[in-house]
Amino acid sequence: MNKAERLWNLRDGVLAWLYELRLEGATIAEAKPAAFMEATSWSGSEVTREEVNAALEWLMEEGYVDGTGTMQRIVLRPKLTPYGEKYAASGKSVRALPGVAEVQSPYLHIEGSSGVAVAFNSPGATQTVNVRQKVEQARTLADAIEQVLPAVTDEQARAAAEELVSDIRGESNSDSPSPGRLKTLATAAMTSIATAAGTEVGKVIIEAALPLIS
Repeated sequence: MNKAERLWNLRDGVLAWLYELRLEGATIAEAKPAAFMEATSWSGSEVTREEVNAALEWLMEEGYVDGTGTMQRIVLRPKLTPYGEKYAASGKSVRALPGVAEVQSPYLHIEGSSGVAVAFNSPGATQTVNVRQKVEQARTLADAIEQVLPAVTDEQARAAAEELVSDIRGESNSDSPSPGRLKTLATAAMTSIATAAGTEVGKVIIEAALPLIS
């Protein structure tokens, strides 16, 4: 690819990578070239630290990304802004110009009918995150915990279970629910609430939590 194509592909690739991290509920302290190339199955020549951070700086200037710039031109703790997240969800390339051209990102594929899916454009690096499905599973888990609450006799365990239900419902009803956060809450339900609740009640919670963890 020529220099201009590489420049735009880097910007699209970094945006797609940060979007995948957002859906997973993951954060990074710094964008490492090796991690970027692995996540996107980068097909061009090796990406440098300077190139990744130049892409991040441009994305920050355009409002797609938030982070902390340094004098060394390294962007720390990069993450998508609400605008950047919505733009990434559209599947469009950042080179698209309203009213002039609409270009699809080579790194993002959005499945509009079944939640949000991210697929990096490589046979060996396809990852799908179905947010809608995870939200439904989380609501099922919250319902299951509420149904067994009367059987939880330990006051401390019951209070923790009620708080967990509130957290699960809050995350699943948010504008941008995080599968990573829902997985963490499901793990908490299995490791603490299910154990404290007892054998039979615990089985119900574990069965409801497993789909979120798998």
